[in-house]
Amino acid sequence: MDTPMREAAGKAIGLERFGFPISPDQREIHETMRRFGRDRLAPGAADRDRDHRFPTAEIGELARMGGMAMKAAPDDDGPGLDNTAYALSIEALAEADPSVAVVTVASNLAMNILSLHANEDQRARFLRPVARGERGAASFGLTEPHAGSDAAAIKTHARREGGDWILSGAKQWITGAAAAEVFVIFAKTDPGSNAVSCFVVEKGTAGFELGRIEDKMGLRSSGTAQLFFDNCRIPGANLVGNEGEGYRLAIGALAPSRIAIAAQSIGIAERAFALGLDYARERQVFGGAVSDLQVNRHALADARTELDQAWLLMLRGARLLDDGYRVAEEASMAKLAASEICGRVVDRMLQLHGGNGYSREYEIERLYRDARVMRIYEGTSEIQREIIARAVVDGGRG
Repeated sequence: MDTPMREAAGKAIGLERFGFPISPDQREIHETMRRFGRDRLAPGAADRDRDHRFPTAEIGELARMGGMAMKAAPDDDGPGLDNTAYALSIEALAEADPSVAVVTVASNLAMNILSLHANEDQRARFLRPVARGERGAASFGLTEPHAGSDAAAIKTHARREGGDWILSGAKQWITGAAAAEVFVIFAKTDPGSNAVSCFVVEKGTAGFELGRIEDKMGLRSSGTAQLFFDNCRIPGANLVGNEGEGYRLAIGALAPSRIAIAAQSIGIAERAFALGLDYARERQVFGGAVSDLQVNRHALADARTELDQAWLLMLRGARLLDDGYRVAEEASMAKLAASEICGRVVDRMLQLHGGNGYSREYEIERLYRDARVMRIYEGTSEIQREIIARAVVDGGRG
């Protein structure tokens, strides 16, 4: 049933089995986040999902741990995690509550842009307060009602007026928006071209309103919402980077974020696997355990094999990022494989539960709903395949 993670299902992942050198610090970060997930997130995850309730207190605690800007440097009051430690953190959080994990990814995506491109004033006003946990989570606003995969088709625009910028338009499917205080927003700034610029908009700014909270199939407590800008005036100092280079900033941030979504997918699938394995060992059928039947043993074997494949691709992408490589295709491979494997693993584990898996009394039902969106956001599986195909066919990879 949907109860806090049991010790049998929650013992530490043997990271050394993947053949990647995991440092003591990275291991400790992973274990710290798993403990936080087990003790603070898992106990209330089902209730938050049922009530569509944002995890305000839990996100606040995580923010004070530096979780909303994990890669922010110590000079910016952040933990300064590398990409591997960041990915391991997201995996651990997703095992306990995928909704909290994705809010964390969205905040880190926004803050990573500021870490790389903000000036000193913007760091002092926005990045450091989020890194210290004083301003809660941040949010990333690119997607619009008519611009999802085709990000260049956004219609939100900004025009100069004196020393300010005036934003008008709408954003949709913005993760964590329900409780965010700092928003990194993308808008067109040249009506005659597709030039996009990046801005910081603060909660409470006149002309900026939160729209409806989306009633979603899964990740129901992640506070996904619409944003509306009606002649929203922000200071010229809130432009991040140079005018017209926002699209480059957004695309550049997506590879690390796709690796984080791969990690979230793995976390969901690892939890589902643990639940399925426990259930198959305990449930009796035809005079023996469910796990005694060869068809079910093979389902578990396939799930474990695919999960290890996902881990390897995710860790490779994170490691290459840490080593300074550009990893657009490797990040897409990790996200594609992990999200699709997540769907298959959760489906198999629900099947092992039989009719109980279809009941909301069992955690696997919630994971099944949470898993479905992994193949959609942060670039659909189809978009990931096109990125990989361009590298293989047009770029001569291999």
